[in-house]
Amino acid sequence: MKPFHAIFLLLTISICCFNVTKAEETDDSAAVLTKILASEPDNTAAFQSLYNLHIRSGRYTLARDCARKFRETAYRTQDPARKMLSDAFLAQAFLAMDAYDSAKHYMDKSWTLWQEMDSTNRNPTACRAFSVLCNSLGIYHVTVERNYEKAVAYFFQGQEMAEKNADYFNYAILGSNRVVTYNLLEDTTGLQYALEIYRYGQAENNAYMLYTGSYVTAMMYFLKGDIPQAERYIRITLSFADRFFDKMGVYCLYADILAHKDECREAENYYKKAIRHLDEKEITTALSVYLSYGRFLIRKHRYREALAYLKKGIALAEAGHNRIYTYRFYELAAEACEKTGDTAEALAFYRKFHDESTDINGIEQERAIRDLNRKYENERYEKEIRQKELTIARKSKVLQLSVFCLILILGGTGVILMLYRNKNRLYLQMAGQYKELIDRKKTIENGKYATSSLTEGKNNELFAQFETLMQERKCYKEKNLTRERIAELLDTNRTYLSQVINEKTGMSVLACVNAYRISEALETLSDANNDIPLKALSSDLGFCSLTTFYKMFQQKTGMTPAKYREKILLLAQNGR
Repeated sequence: MKPFHAIFLLLTISICCFNVTKAEETDDSAAVLTKILASEPDNTAAFQSLYNLHIRSGRYTLARDCARKFRETAYRTQDPARKMLSDAFLAQAFLAMDAYDSAKHYMDKSWTLWQEMDSTNRNPTACRAFSVLCNSLGIYHVTVERNYEKAVAYFFQGQEMAEKNADYFNYAILGSNRVVTYNLLEDTTGLQYALEIYRYGQAENNAYMLYTGSYVTAMMYFLKGDIPQAERYIRITLSFADRFFDKMGVYCLYADILAHKDECREAENYYKKAIRHLDEKEITTALSVYLSYGRFLIRKHRYREALAYLKKGIALAEAGHNRIYTYRFYELAAEACEKTGDTAEALAFYRKFHDESTDINGIEQERAIRDLNRKYENERYEKEIRQKELTIARKSKVLQLSVFCLILILGGTGVILMLYRNKNRLYLQMAGQYKELIDRKKTIENGKYATSSLTEGKNNELFAQFETLMQERKCYKEKNLTRERIAELLDTNRTYLSQVINEKTGMSVLACVNAYRISEALETLSDANNDIPLKALSSDLGFCSLTTFYKMFQQKTGMTPAKYREKILLLAQNGR
């Protein structure tokens, strides 16, 4: 299993510039800005500069106090954009201080102000506040809620706003956080976004964007297993290391790359450099250092040393209520205890590992994230279906608007009946299109797999075995099917399996399994003569609950399984 890195400077204070400033210069600048604010208490630019100065130098308490004063002036003047920015700053400061409840309180306030704000009032100040807010919301959902789906959505919204306002610096920052989230999911989809950030840095000749872009690109290449490229980009990052924060994260990633190359002596030197620069205020990155070094020491059979660092990480994570890596810490700590003969402590850690890991709903979140970012990257028949769905959705919106106007003008039950009929017709069209596409897919597959020869290379061979496992043995019908179980059936490891499936399909293993399940559901329900109960169908397909089956089917088709079956039966009665 590859280590997981997080750029915690990005995950807390990334909206600001991170040039390292000497303490004396920081104090002098703060004194000047404080003097300006004494005579100009409503100077928004001065407040922003002072806040940024404190937050980027790690003085989070001073940043919080500055944000509070800014908030007092903003609410006194009743400027919606300034109020929103002050709340977003306070949320960010509390987030950096690990005061998650307070951070959530001010994030909610800032979000409410944004929603209530008329679009004409969304000036540059409001748009900047939205970027800060989206970044903080994404961080919160990664760090506290461990809801990667929402985190990616917020980072993406912030990126869209930054791009709309030609704010490419913040576009790069939010994109970097998005890449970090993909990395936590072991999802190499983030590589294209990481490279995009690096290219922005080159185009803008911006040192920080180059630093950040090269960092997350190295991270993604390492996850992908392309060690030469990972080393190339981390060396670029190292060339900027003295100018920016997060040396511990950079050194740790380089150490992992060196360890992968079996250059263990040099790798340990960089792990120790990371430890020397370790700042526990940057919790997520500090945790990744403890975790990576602990894993390295276990591989070197230095179990007691490993356990000492793992326990430091566990204590830090539990004190800061940071759940990103807790189950990984528990798993490694249990292994180290077992190797040292402390079975009682090993059992205690294994129990914690089990409790924590079972709380992760990885399948649903991973599927949702991939759906969000791969609208048009699946197989041809899926693209056609989505296009039909989009067309129908547009027609539905137009239809609903028309019906609403007619109700206002005419006001009668006849209009309601017209709405029902039109919706029914659209559902019938959609069901018919699904049925046609499924029939076409069957025809294509019957020819495809009869003539295909996936014998060139190990990757093709493994993918062919996976397809056989799914299509012939229908392994996806197994309940609680995991990536580990599939890897076991194919006599491989889960990391290599994930890489191959991702390269071949653009999906994760679990997302691919779910695609097979929904595909068979569509085939079954498209047969008007098949009256299998939906609960039985759900169970037969491997879904753990009927609710999950309904949810995934409706997200894919736009209607429930029951509604889809109803339309198929109606098509059959009409002779189609």
